Amino acid sequence: MPHTHAPHLLNPLRALVLSPGAMVRRLELKPDFTVLELGPGPGYFSPAVARAVPRGKLVLVDVQQEMLDMAKKRIDAQAVTNVEYWRADALSLPADDASFDVAFLVAVLGEVPDRARSVKELNRVLRPGGLLSVTEMRIFDPDSISLADLQSSVEAAGFRRCSRHRRLFHYTLGFRKTA
Repeated sequence: MPHTHAPHLLNPLRALVLSPGAMVRRLELKPDFTVLELGPGPGYFSPAVARAVPRGKLVLVDVQQEMLDMAKKRIDAQAVTNVEYWRADALSLPADDASFDVAFLVAVLGEVPDRARSVKELNRVLRPGGLLSVTEMRIFDPDSISLADLQSSVEAAGFRRCSRHRRLFHYTLGFRKTA
């Protein structure tokens, strides 16, 4: 999504579809976790996730600096300080192996040019047993991935599905990195 379209992602009505609090619950966060948010857009979920890991940190990764700038402005306005901002793409994350407890993406994976390589890269940066959470919009997103396609592609990269949340407009699949 071009950064010029991102402000509509902050519409308060979005919480009716998937609220930041619901996302935090799906991520099964602990206070000291290190979390990767890939493709955060303007940071709709970011402040709630960062507050849920007060002794840990949230790392936002986006290929567009403008998205990171919008997210930083929003997060700074809420006085959240345990966030880092990395400009990078999903195919080559500037992180050490096994450096994250959780990675999550919301309506992002379908926009990545090489989905299989991106999921392998997420596998690389997650700790053994780490959680990969992928949310896809069922309507209004031309890049949406079907639940069956998502599950098969992520499992092929060495993950096992551990949770599923289905709603009218979206679904979230949770996967654990196998040892």
